[in-house]
Amino acid sequence: MKFENIYSQTSDSQKLKFLDAIIAHNKALMDEFVAFSQADNQEKSGLSSDRFLEIVHSTQSKYRSLFEEVDTENPDWEMYHPPHSGYIEEWEAYQMASEQEFEAIFNGFLSLAIDKIIGQCPAEVMAMLIGLYEATQDAEVTDDVGSFNDVNEYLLEEHINTLNTLIGKIRLSAIASSTIYTTFELFFEYCTAKYPGDFYFASHFEQLLLALAEKTGDAQQLLSLLNHSGVELQALPELVLLLNKKAGNNTEWLQSARQFYRGNAPVAKQLLEYYFERDKDAFVRIARELFPTDKYLWSEFLQHYITPQLNEELFVQVFWQLTVRHNNIEYYNRMREYLSETDLKKLIKELNWEKVFVVKILDVEKRYADIKAIVEKDADDWNYAGIIEPILTVYPEFCFQHIKNKSINTLDNQRGRDVYQRIAKWLSLAQTIPGFKIETRELIQQLYNHKPNLPALKDEMRQAGLMG
Repeated sequence: MKFENIYSQTSDSQKLKFLDAIIAHNKALMDEFVAFSQADNQEKSGLSSDRFLEIVHSTQSKYRSLFEEVDTENPDWEMYHPPHSGYIEEWEAYQMASEQEFEAIFNGFLSLAIDKIIGQCPAEVMAMLIGLYEATQDAEVTDDVGSFNDVNEYLLEEHINTLNTLIGKIRLSAIASSTIYTTFELFFEYCTAKYPGDFYFASHFEQLLLALAEKTGDAQQLLSLLNHSGVELQALPELVLLLNKKAGNNTEWLQSARQFYRGNAPVAKQLLEYYFERDKDAFVRIARELFPTDKYLWSEFLQHYITPQLNEELFVQVFWQLTVRHNNIEYYNRMREYLSETDLKKLIKELNWEKVFVVKILDVEKRYADIKAIVEKDADDWNYAGIIEPILTVYPEFCFQHIKNKSINTLDNQRGRDVYQRIAKWLSLAQTIPGFKIETRELIQQLYNHKPNLPALKDEMRQAGLMG
């Protein structure tokens, strides 16, 4: 039974017993509970606009200075910890040393922000993150040695990593609704004043807003804040859907999903799931529209929904993409009965460089003569064993002679452990060929006693269990 079902059926007294049991000996949870209970009893005014701006500006100033203090030409070698004891190129050491200095700065920020989350101060966390974001964009870091393609892009990536870590922390925390309202209010106010019409800035923080919105009991009020702000709804499509869903605005949810699905995969997935349950024709129509835009993304998603009964053409397209992408015979088996001879030839041509997988397909189709032709044509393929294995019992004499000749010729022209390992593998396959037990044993003895003596070959043959 799912957690939601069990939780909804559990009495309040039982829930309180569980809370008492886990909180009694956990100081961190005690602190979070105290902060949560106090914050939930406060008025929604919370952090003032002036204080929010002060935190943004002080954070921006502090971290811009810290970033600019990193000297990529003369990094702090006392801080540097090489990732391994092996040889490292000089340029790589300079880059890693500089990266580690930047990472230490972000880690310091992260520690402060987590304390603010525990203290029920999400609005302060938002202000800090905005200030840190602006610092990553404004910092002027000299990089004459070329350790980074673009220092500011690197700092932005680290900001995203930090943001994602804090989102994870928020999702695991109890956040009071009053503090969430204040955070949204101040964020929208800042966006409207500082970044009017800036699609990217608001969207950069959407996942953080989502994590907070998931915990609110005031979805309609948050939606009202958003609608009355200067923030473009297109910048926060997932947030719009979530708030409408939590507020029970089903008609508005569907309208928003229809409006935003083309530019946002998570929204499109929600809309497809909605239509799959309620309107199969609409599901197929939108799925066919989206699939060509990103075949990898949509094949992974649609495989759980599409069937030949819904739309055979799209079904084949989805599992064709999955087959080619993953080289998984199970995907091929799902669609094989819907493929024509022309389709099969086209698929094999597309998989031309994946000889072992092509052979697996031909094995399913019992096209052993085609496999034999591949063995004859591609005898030097690195995956020779995988190519010949399916026909060992179909063409026993051919396979034995082919393995024998290949083993002898390889040993005459190549040396090395990897070579001997492959020969041992071929000989192991030869042992499974019906009707050639004696001939295989003679071949094994012949190679084992090769002149000149090859101790490494003997060792590999013993390890493969060829010399009992």
